[in-house]
Amino acid sequence: MQVNQILSVWKRERLGLMMVIASLAVITVIVGMLFVNQQKSEMENIRKQGISLAKLLSQMSFDQVVPPTGKQGAFAVLQHNQEQTSFSYLVVVDTSGRQIAEISSSGVIAPVIPVPSSPSEWLEEKTLSLPGDGKQVVEFHAPLFNDSKLAGHIRLGYFKPGLGFSSKQVPFLATLALPIFLLAPLFYFLIRREIRPLQKANSQLDELVRQGTLNKMEITATGELQEFMNHLNGFIGSAQDRIKQLESERSGFETTTKLLSYKRSRIDSVLQSMPDALMVLDESGAVSFANSRFNTLLKVSPGDILSKKPVEWCDNQDVVAFLSDCTRKSAHGFNRNVYEFSPRATPDKTVSVSSYPLFSPREPDQLLGTLVMFRDVTAEILAKQSSGAFIAHVAHELKSPLNVIAMYSETLQNDDGKDDAFRIEASNIIHDETERLTQLINNILSITKIEMGSISIERKRVKLRDLIQDTFDTNARNANAKDLAFEADIPREMSPVAADKDLLRIALNNLLTNAIKYSDPGGKVSLTAEEDENSIRISIRDNGIGIAPDEQKKIFEKFYRSERDDIQSRNGHGLGLSLAQEIIQLHGGTLTLNSTLGTGSEFVIDFRKETDLLKQAV
Repeated sequence: MQVNQILSVWKRERLGLMMVIASLAVITVIVGMLFVNQQKSEMENIRKQGISLAKLLSQMSFDQVVPPTGKQGAFAVLQHNQEQTSFSYLVVVDTSGRQIAEISSSGVIAPVIPVPSSPSEWLEEKTLSLPGDGKQVVEFHAPLFNDSKLAGHIRLGYFKPGLGFSSKQVPFLATLALPIFLLAPLFYFLIRREIRPLQKANSQLDELVRQGTLNKMEITATGELQEFMNHLNGFIGSAQDRIKQLESERSGFETTTKLLSYKRSRIDSVLQSMPDALMVLDESGAVSFANSRFNTLLKVSPGDILSKKPVEWCDNQDVVAFLSDCTRKSAHGFNRNVYEFSPRATPDKTVSVSSYPLFSPREPDQLLGTLVMFRDVTAEILAKQSSGAFIAHVAHELKSPLNVIAMYSETLQNDDGKDDAFRIEASNIIHDETERLTQLINNILSITKIEMGSISIERKRVKLRDLIQDTFDTNARNANAKDLAFEADIPREMSPVAADKDLLRIALNNLLTNAIKYSDPGGKVSLTAEEDENSIRISIRDNGIGIAPDEQKKIFEKFYRSERDDIQSRNGHGLGLSLAQEIIQLHGGTLTLNSTLGTGSEFVIDFRKETDLLKQAV
């Protein structure tokens, strides 16, 4: 808390404190300059006095400076005139350096130095340190002659003046510092008076910042400060107008941004829900958008290909070349191209790649990018192949009975047609082949209606036992020529069912016809019907040639027939079992197969019962 108070005081009074510190610094500099100037002045006085006195003594003879015992000389006179404070010592030495006479200030011992050897060193000035206290002295050296012969040397020493002041200088220094100290508060008062409006403006600005508003400041000032405040208020007014304009524009931008974001989210949602894999390439050929279908179709994560070119993520060089060619085309030269390939991750699929140009809505000639669609066309290709195979099978199945009918019709027109036995045989064969054609056409029509979803099941209350028995008896009568045994085990009472009687008859008839067709003479065809509380089961069994295990999964496919010779030798078109399964499934039931090659086959129909009526499948 004390630190905060100190900082607050410093912030509030820093100008005054800085002025006081500046005043003290100015006083210190002035006093220092005075002391330095005083030192230089004293040094000049000492040098003048020392040089003059040394030269004066040097011009006197040795006896005049140091007279014989009992007489007064210049040296004795100087011994009584040493009151000046800067005087340190005066020493006379002979040519060997032996001290002959000496006068010195109290406590001063003259330093011992070598006697100058050359005449150029006889008259000189040196700075020495006194032994003991180490004070520095300025020594002036001069020769003494006696009858024009060198008799000795004079060494005159003065204390070297230093920085400092004496008590006599205190009044002068105080008189010098007082005006400076008095000017500091005066200037401080004048400055505070001038900056008071600025402080008020600063407080108002702090309050505006705290409130988050921007208003003009009502401050009265004088001179240039008032002009500054007028400019500042003018700037604030302009800023207020600009802020209002920006807020209005921002509101419009926010509305536009939200609308664009909403439209973008809708477009993204639509593109993500597309059943095909969609990708957008920008002008440089990099991926700017990819929907989630890429992961399913091409096993590529959309996040891994964004901002990358196809060459960086696609391992099919033909696809890379196709996409690169699309991005290099201009708007006028852009033609829709389609390329098909099999992905390496899913080689059993065929994927179609098609490209579409994306034009600028404002500049229709400007190409902004390319929309690329990856579509799984495996089912379409298989459908085309199946359609071709279907047509080929139908043509073959129709051609065979028609050839037989045409052959017997031409024979009847010849002489052989006059034979009664041949006419009866020909009539029976033409009738059988006509029935075969009729059954084939009816089966094709029924399967086509079922696959197109246009067939409608007319459910009526059907006595299932009567329907099964009637269908079984009809097929048994038609197969008497094959010398087969027929056996039916049908309960006397069976619950009625809601079913399409005609369609259900077709399914049962196809299964019984199939059992008769692939049974050898002397064989047996049996039908069994069972009913419990939850289901009805109808089983049609024969002891014919049977079905190989590898073929049992294919027999319900349209037009499938085994390549075995014992199968190909019997008439058939491969639609009976497929149609029977479709009809059973439409009635909510299941058709299953149990077969062993060489021992026969069993087809089982299962229905679920619901309130004693057949309505839905398992």
